[in-house]
Amino acid sequence: MDLLILITYFSICWVIFRIFNISINTWSITTVVLGALIILGTMLSIVSYFHPASVTARSYFITTPIIPNVKGTVVEVNVQANKDLKKGDVLFKIDPVPFQAKVDQLKSELSFAKKRLAQSRKLVKVSAGSKYDVEKYEKDVATTRSKLVDAKFDLESTIVRAPTDGFVTHLRLRPGMMATTLPFAPLMTFIHTKKTNYFGGFTQQPMQNIKVGNNAEIFFPGIPGRVFKAKVVNIMDAIAEGQLSPSATMISVNPRIQEGLVPVEIEITDDISGFYLPMGSAATIAIYSEDFHHISIVRKILIRMMSWKNYVRLH
Repeated sequence: MDLLILITYFSICWVIFRIFNISINTWSITTVVLGALIILGTMLSIVSYFHPASVTARSYFITTPIIPNVKGTVVEVNVQANKDLKKGDVLFKIDPVPFQAKVDQLKSELSFAKKRLAQSRKLVKVSAGSKYDVEKYEKDVATTRSKLVDAKFDLESTIVRAPTDGFVTHLRLRPGMMATTLPFAPLMTFIHTKKTNYFGGFTQQPMQNIKVGNNAEIFFPGIPGRVFKAKVVNIMDAIAEGQLSPSATMISVNPRIQEGLVPVEIEITDDISGFYLPMGSAATIAIYSEDFHHISIVRKILIRMMSWKNYVRLH
C-alpha cells in the first residue's frame, strides 16, 4: 500500500514538474522526498489509529474434555469422528458388570433391611421388641437406600452421552481401553456446534476509536482474494497479561512484560457457507471507525492487497 501511495505521489510530482517546468535540483528533490515522508507518514498514522488491523486474528471454538464419572473397561465406542451428534447421543460405554452387581447387592440388602424393620415394628407394638432395634433398622434402610442411589448413578454413568449438540474430532478411543476419572486424562474431545467466534488482537492505542457496531472486514489465508464484511459485536474488558491468581508470588510491575493485545470479537455478515474454513483458522481483521471515514479506503485497499498475496504463497 505504501508503495502504491508513493508511486501515485511521485507521478503527481512528475506531472507538476513538467507542467510548470520546475528545474530538478537538490532543493526540489529534497522537497519532493520530504513531502513523500510527511504525506505517507501522516496517512499511515491516521489509518493505523482510526482504522486499525489485526494480523493475529483467529476463529475460536469451545471444547469439552470427556471424562467419565466411573472407572472401567471401554466395551463400545458408539461415535464416529466428525459426525454430527445431538445432546444425549451415546459416545461410548464402559463395562457395566461390576456396577450392576453392586446395584443388585444393595437392592437385596435394602429388601432385607426393610423386612427386618417391619418385623421390629410389629414386635414393638406387642411389647416384644425394642425401640432401639426399630431405630437401628430405620438407619440401615436409609443408609442402604442412599448407597443404592449412588450405585445406580454409577451404573448409569457407564453410558457416556454427548453433553450438547456437537461432534467428536481426532477420535482415538477403542474398545478394550481403560477409562479413568482422572481430569488430566480425558478420553476424547467434544466440540460444541455453536457459532464460531472470531477474535482479533488489537494494540491498545487505537482502542478509543473501536466501538461495538463498527464495520469490519476479515480475510483468511485459505481463501485468497476474498474479503468478507463483518461487524464488531464485543470488546473484551480484560487482557491476559494483567491476570492475577491466588499465589505466594507478589505483584511485579516488570517493564519487560508485554503490552498485551485487546481481544475484539466480530461477526461475519457475509455468507461463507460455500467455503471450506476449518475451525481455528488464522485471519486478518480490519475495523473501520466513524472518524476520518474517507481515509478508510486506504485500509480497504491494503487489506485486499494482503489477501491477494495469498495466491502466490509458496510452501
